[in-house]
Amino acid sequence: MREPRRPDTVFWVDPTAVQGDRITLDPEESHHLLHVHRAVPGASFVAVDGVGGTYECLLESSARGIAVGRIASRAEEQGELRVPIVLLVGLPDAGPSETVVSHAVPLGVSAIDFLACARSGRPPLGPARLGRLSRIAVSALKQSRRSRLPEIRSSGSLGAGIAALPQGARFMADPDGRPGLQPGDGLLKGSISLAVGPPGGFTSEEAEELRAAGFEPISLGNSRLTTETAAIALLAVARNHLK
Repeated sequence: MREPRRPDTVFWVDPTAVQGDRITLDPEESHHLLHVHRAVPGASFVAVDGVGGTYECLLESSARGIAVGRIASRAEEQGELRVPIVLLVGLPDAGPSETVVSHAVPLGVSAIDFLACARSGRPPLGPARLGRLSRIAVSALKQSRRSRLPEIRSSGSLGAGIAALPQGARFMADPDGRPGLQPGDGLLKGSISLAVGPPGGFTSEEAEELRAAGFEPISLGNSRLTTETAAIALLAVARNHLK
């Protein structure tokens, strides 16, 4: 008899639904496993809990449409960078915000803070928008096979965003800064904080506030970049210098 086919995707499990050597998928993830992938008891699948756990499972039961898996093995921090990266982004429109999340999560970001800056023209994001961005982050997490869900938040000011940052290397996108990170900078070993302005950029006062907080201006080239492109480009530059 042929072995049940293994789904080619990763499933999300709430950390509270991991009990001993069993996990229970929520109705949406259960539907995806049981009806989209047509998994039957004995089929293997992989689940992540967003707090660093990855579980190799065997489907044990599907009573009332809820998938319960027996954990065959587990791993910690699979797919995670050894250095946390926090991304400060001057709040853009809804579409670009979603683009930042969907691209930054696979690149390993540990937190994204959408800042209500002077040129954002809007207040910080409310629970509904943050909830949608978190759902996008979950999808990107599963697609990239990471195991730790980044925090998505929205500070009411640049100062509030800076105050929440960890200690470590800090860089800001600035067309007048030096060109990228240089080999002489060595490999980044501690936490990293990155800052990208909203459409129109940071004001001169905000840029000075960032410099005073230890952010080094880095140029991403001569092209004029959108907020979302600059955020992903700066993140990729920093990631390439990690050790």
